[in-house]
Amino acid sequence: MPTAQNPEDENSLKIINNRWYAWQTVPADLDENQIFYSPIYVNYSTKKGDDKSHIMLAFTNVLHLDGAQDFHVGLKILRHYKHVLVADLFVADRDIQRIAIVSRIDFAWVQQHCQHIMDEYPPSLFGSAAEQDVAAYLDRAFSYVHSRIASPRQPLEEE
Repeated sequence: MPTAQNPEDENSLKIINNRWYAWQTVPADLDENQIFYSPIYVNYSTKKGDDKSHIMLAFTNVLHLDGAQDFHVGLKILRHYKHVLVADLFVADRDIQRIAIVSRIDFAWVQQHCQHIMDEYPPSLFGSAAEQDVAAYLDRAFSYVHSRIASPRQPLEEE
């Protein structure tokens, strides 16, 4: 029987390549000043080894403090539900004492966590498709993501 933790559950969020997701990181000490939110564009995701609770994720983080950057991270899934995945975050197999939350993205999430994006780039700037579909909006607001300017420097190695 599928469980909330089982990443193979057909009702759980599936991370699909070349799609936008909501990204949140929370420090282990729950310091509210260190919680981070950003839309991310997933370039690549794969299971790590035979353990279905570990995945590798390559994505472009468009709101990184130093500007848009590509990341290759490992996630150890703690909970996996229909609209959200909660995981311990690892970079280069180092536990960085953060929890990552990946979820479906919609306009309500962007408004709640990243209102400054919508203030700077109102959806109306990009036409009716961008006003109706958050992915179309993000594609237009962050068009350089698709230009491969911010793309993984090297492919992930299969283990």
